[in-house]
Amino acid sequence: MKAGQGPLVFDAHNEKALPDYLDRDANGQLWIKDTFVDTGARLGAYDYVFNFGTSESLLRGLVPEKQRLTENIDGLTVLGFKDLTIKQAMNRISVLANEPDEDPDNPSDDKKKQYRDELEHVYDAMAKEALGWAGDDDVLVLTPKMGGVFVQEVFEKAGFPPENFFDYRMSRVQRNDGGLMLGSTIAEKNPDITKFKKFVIADDCLASRISTLATIMLIKKKYEEAKLDFSEVEILITVSAASQRGAESLLSQETKDELGFGSIKIVTGTLVYQMNDHFYLQNPDGTLAVGDMGKLTTLNAA
Repeated sequence: MKAGQGPLVFDAHNEKALPDYLDRDANGQLWIKDTFVDTGARLGAYDYVFNFGTSESLLRGLVPEKQRLTENIDGLTVLGFKDLTIKQAMNRISVLANEPDEDPDNPSDDKKKQYRDELEHVYDAMAKEALGWAGDDDVLVLTPKMGGVFVQEVFEKAGFPPENFFDYRMSRVQRNDGGLMLGSTIAEKNPDITKFKKFVIADDCLASRISTLATIMLIKKKYEEAKLDFSEVEILITVSAASQRGAESLLSQETKDELGFGSIKIVTGTLVYQMNDHFYLQNPDGTLAVGDMGKLTTLNAA
């Protein structure tokens, strides 16, 4: 894959010895030791841990102005390029993300409602694109929590049946050497992945791409266990904002060769041209592009 080698993957159901940065609890689930961590929403308990090392740092730098995409390319549709209402909504989201909060860890519900109103317009447009791509085929929609909670609400309103959503959580954890790990927890009751050949990965945003890569690897694992041909799988990724470098990496021939899926497409509201040291999407002027979407879309009363 373009940004470096694939991650090291640790499965809580596998009894192999663990590296020094992981522990196993009494239930067998995995925990990342806090002595190896800089920042992260959660440290456990996980069904899987993906260690990406420092490979994703290659994606962070500012895209030179001459290299920035201004029109759609094969496999990548940027809704804001042609739809002014999408562009304006994403601009307002950026303004809200940069407004100071009395409690940065818990913005006010008023701010969250404004943020959600703008984002719902973008997610609805993404959902309509996904419905058009799906056609009459049966599709499994994967909306990783926490940011995916609101995505699923909007996609269900648009017409995706509730029983066709996969319930799981992805938690990004930054190591104290600047590298990235990802912990994943899978709900007990979920649709059978192997019954589907088309998958929509409907995330809130795409920054370093690790959540998307890990999701594809989980799908592939189920296919391999069932001895099914993964090369027939079609994947659509929908996000409100995507880093250009992250999107380019996912669409690269290297990624296709590494993961072995049949086809992949990305639909996003807007492109973002850099990430900060903590892999948050940034505008070229250094302001936040979307902020912490999980926090900004989860109402206090929810």
